[in-house]
Amino acid sequence: MEAIPNNAAKPLRPFGAKDKWSYAMGDFGCNMSFALNSYLMLFYTQYIGLSLTTWGVIILLLKIWDGINDPIMGGLMDALKPGKRGKFKSYIFFGSFLLIVSGAMCFLPIPNAPYAVKVLVCVLGYLVWDMSYTIVNVPYGAMNAAITADPTERAQLSTYRSLGAFIANLVIMVALPLFCYDKSNNLIGNRLFIIALIMGVAGFFAFQILLRGTVERVQTHQTEEEKPKYNYWVAMSNFFKNRAAVGTTIAAMASLIMMSGLGSATQILFQSFFQNAQLSGVITFISYLPMLIVIPLIKPIVKRFGKKEAAAYPLLVGMVAALMMAVLPITPDTKGLVIWVVLSVIVSFSFSIFAMVGWAMVADCIDYQELKTGRREEGTVYATYSLGRKLAQGFGASIIAFLLMLTGYISENGAHQTVEVANNIRQMIGWVYLGGLVLMFVFLQWVYNLDKKAVEEMETALGRNNASLVGQTAEEE
Repeated sequence: MEAIPNNAAKPLRPFGAKDKWSYAMGDFGCNMSFALNSYLMLFYTQYIGLSLTTWGVIILLLKIWDGINDPIMGGLMDALKPGKRGKFKSYIFFGSFLLIVSGAMCFLPIPNAPYAVKVLVCVLGYLVWDMSYTIVNVPYGAMNAAITADPTERAQLSTYRSLGAFIANLVIMVALPLFCYDKSNNLIGNRLFIIALIMGVAGFFAFQILLRGTVERVQTHQTEEEKPKYNYWVAMSNFFKNRAAVGTTIAAMASLIMMSGLGSATQILFQSFFQNAQLSGVITFISYLPMLIVIPLIKPIVKRFGKKEAAAYPLLVGMVAALMMAVLPITPDTKGLVIWVVLSVIVSFSFSIFAMVGWAMVADCIDYQELKTGRREEGTVYATYSLGRKLAQGFGASIIAFLLMLTGYISENGAHQTVEVANNIRQMIGWVYLGGLVLMFVFLQWVYNLDKKAVEEMETALGRNNASLVGQTAEEE
């Protein structure tokens, strides 16, 4: 297999700012839809009226299916002939239309419907949204490895992707609590349908910027004999033989349990412990500021230390802060709020570099599998990695739901939980953070095997660098 020119008129432009900002808009578009997931549990338990047990079972089963269909999508991308827009962009183009409507379908305001209808609408709405999201998100993630072959530039793409997600989450974290909670800290669920529809339109336009502003530079030529015939179980087997992919996937799963799984629990904490739900978005934004601060530092840090080393060691600091969140006698007053915010900032800082370069590490895993198997399968590797993320989101949401029940939380009471229950929720959040950070460190440090030297040797062995790729010709969009 070899990188080939596309016999058309125009030479590929060099990798640059247009690629980075356009790629950032892709995750902005994804998170205009995905970030609303943090409101799903509250919407269906506090507003629609599903029990916490029903919700936990539904989201677990749906996320298992969610994870299974990602490798199917990835295999199709690797097995089918690329469209006129390239290997990935056709899927993103058509999927972007579906996401506009499907995101809103998850928030149909039917609190007075029969219980069975509520369950059916929850399941069907999520399934339609999930399929739409998979059609867009799996090709988008796999594109990282096709836009550039340079490890540092991949880290920059990963950083800009995280920046796009951060901007989308900023809108949701800060603005939504102001519109979605009343003065008694209770959820105003009937507003979420319109909000989801508006965000779907915003995401659609972001995807169009992505499609027009990025170039697929890393292409491979395969004969019919080399062309992979998709087999789900073979794809899974190859993935689990890819030690780097397994390491970064488990680390990502742990980070998602912390970031996504605890999203609803954190909102409940501000509802019932600090008694100020509308402030939750601002405080969450403050805790994520370290991700903004490290953005200009990513390129020199990765160039100096490598992605693995830069991502793993800061986690040790976060473990100490998470332990303090769980065991310190934090009080529900201004002093306690300040302590909580400071510790949240430290925890966020500890995994901020991994959040920024994690996608680039997956691109390296794609090259690693090519080195080992001789076949370039961006879609299959990324989609199987995505399977792990989706399973983490499902198990994470279910685990948090069941842990909330162990704290004594009663969803029907909304913001009005007892002091003891509210304090139990606070401690539970600290312990989950600690467990997640420990898991991340173990798998990044001792399972993921692509340190700086290994990545350099791998790219040399593959004979791939951007200088040679820019000289190719290809159809520009």
